[in-house]
Amino acid sequence: MAILDEKQIYNLWVKAWNDDVSVLDNITDPHCLVHQVRTDGRTSDERKGAHALKGIITDGCAFFNNVKMTIEVGPIVDRPYVSARWKFTGVYNGGMPGAKAEMGKKISFNGTDIFLVQEGKIKDYWVSSDGIYLMEQLGVF
Repeated sequence: MAILDEKQIYNLWVKAWNDDVSVLDNITDPHCLVHQVRTDGRTSDERKGAHALKGIITDGCAFFNNVKMTIEVGPIVDRPYVSARWKFTGVYNGGMPGAKAEMGKKISFNGTDIFLVQEGKIKDYWVSSDGIYLMEQLGVF
């Protein structure tokens, strides 16, 4: 199997959000670390590799239906890094602690990803998203 380039890797990341998280098994280094501010008390060291990236997606989609991840800017490659600005849209399905939004509310928010890619594998992942705007839409504050 040919080694994928950074843009191909990023496009598979978007595919994982929209269709199938299993694509991450072939493009993620087992020691991949997610660098992310968390509000659940867990640390980034607790989960690594494809398991950690899949967790980002399953956790991110848990309270939403009709999730769609789209690329707004990029992917921008500066080897060995790839970055992109994305937009998440979905329909709130309820159950988020502290959320006062009604089920069925359409939400959207943006963020930026940076991946360190070496030998066709994601080695590190940094994400920065507009979580405050998301929480405002959900009525958390």
